[in-house]
Amino acid sequence: MKAGIVTVDQIPYVWPAVHPMLGKVVERSEGELSINDIWEAVNSQQMQLWVVVDEGRVIMSMLTQFIHYPQKKILRVISLAGENFKEVHKQFNDMFESFAITNECSALELWGRKGWKKMLPDWKDSYIVFTKDLQERMH
Repeated sequence: MKAGIVTVDQIPYVWPAVHPMLGKVVERSEGELSINDIWEAVNSQQMQLWVVVDEGRVIMSMLTQFIHYPQKKILRVISLAGENFKEVHKQFNDMFESFAITNECSALELWGRKGWKKMLPDWKDSYIVFTKDLQERMH
């Protein structure tokens, strides 16, 4: 198994494999992202696209983004989709954390469903994000 960030010149080659995974993420994004938004963000290097490849097949994709708060910089996991999360997490977590530290991030952040807590026991669930859709009232 190998993992790493996809370079801009590699994106067209991995896109067919990650597109279905990212499509599932888009469905759960509360309308925040489209697949075209993701394409643009990774090609302009506003987001980082990570992949895990096992036996020549992409088994997981992840999107990250640097977030600059007034008092700190963090690396936010925007999405994570695929298979074998526990094994991938165990094998590549140190690489991912080292990437954040190398890029002067003092923390990691992930917005996700409550089920992630079971898979990330060493992460603190700092707060819950509540949303309310107002789109119908806008028209």
